[in-house]
Amino acid sequence: MLAAFHFGFLLMSMTSILAEAFQSFPIANKRKTTLPTIAASLQRASEVGPDKKSETNESLRGAIENLVSIIDEPLSPPSAAANQSSIVHIIGTGLCPTLLNLPLSTLYILSQADVVLYDSLGLSYRDICQIVPKHCEVICVGKRGDKKSWKQTDIDELLLEMATEPPDETNKQQRPNKKNIVRLKGGDPFLFGRTRTEIEALRSHNIPYSYTPGISSCIAGPHLGGIPLTDPLLDCQSFSVWSGTDAFGKSWGLKDNDACQGKEWRGLDVDVLVFLMIGRLDKLEALCHSIANGDDREDDARKWSKDTPCAVIQNAGGRNEMGDSSLPVQRVWRSTLENIVPLIKKEDETQTSVSPAVFVVGATASLDLLSQDS
Repeated sequence: MLAAFHFGFLLMSMTSILAEAFQSFPIANKRKTTLPTIAASLQRASEVGPDKKSETNESLRGAIENLVSIIDEPLSPPSAAANQSSIVHIIGTGLCPTLLNLPLSTLYILSQADVVLYDSLGLSYRDICQIVPKHCEVICVGKRGDKKSWKQTDIDELLLEMATEPPDETNKQQRPNKKNIVRLKGGDPFLFGRTRTEIEALRSHNIPYSYTPGISSCIAGPHLGGIPLTDPLLDCQSFSVWSGTDAFGKSWGLKDNDACQGKEWRGLDVDVLVFLMIGRLDKLEALCHSIANGDDREDDARKWSKDTPCAVIQNAGGRNEMGDSSLPVQRVWRSTLENIVPLIKKEDETQTSVSPAVFVVGATASLDLLSQDS
């Protein structure tokens, strides 16, 4: 039985506790703002029809601004200096986020956004539109493997275009000068996020920027699948993270990728391997073969073999590609390097991909700490 780990439920529980604490402070009572106010606004924003959406979103943004002013003034997002046209906020939204999963500082920055450039596996378009102002431009610049996607150079250019676009003097009321540009990325922007080129583009034009980290899928993915990356009882004290596909679309172990053939997995002094961007089954199968056969030592000295436990976590956290986080779409397959792909194909022989997926290799992959079964 798969156990669903619902961040929303946990946050709502924390909300109730924090609300009681807020009520004990006179300033909170004076402002009449509590965390449940925001939670209720988020819930209403997802339920009301288009005719009431604008009113509900205004209420949500107002509640966020009031709570920020109550907690601490420094939570306000950095704003562009008087002589600067824009500031870019580079924000990681973690794994499979919804608005309820995001920190208050991120919610506040979004509530003040003039432009949002977002990725495919981050916050959904629907959720973004629930919180940004009406004038905000929301543009998807996501990249997905084996699908037509934005080129990174084009994203860099678009970011610069939005940040350096001159003010529209004839339409200030409907479209304010761009002051807050948000670059939303799933997971953490600095981990396989290609954020460096975007920052270098901003630096080259002296455009100020801020950075907000997020929890990467390399950590949250296995954990949401019930798989700890370290475990003292199994003597697993370390793990390493890899991209299953390099910058040119090549994958470990595939015959057409000679540069990857020489990887000596036997030389890795690490207990658990974690791979991202490895959802295509032919690539996954080639990787399993490469790891299982990459150590030619005697059986008792081998680190990896065909019998090494492994697991694939698909749609970790229960989110699907359309952004509807209410659907229980998370899947976890546990097996060995030799049998994991045949196990997946056994359910559907025509299946060619399980993207988005995280692949874990090592002793902890056999665990399921979120299962309610004893």
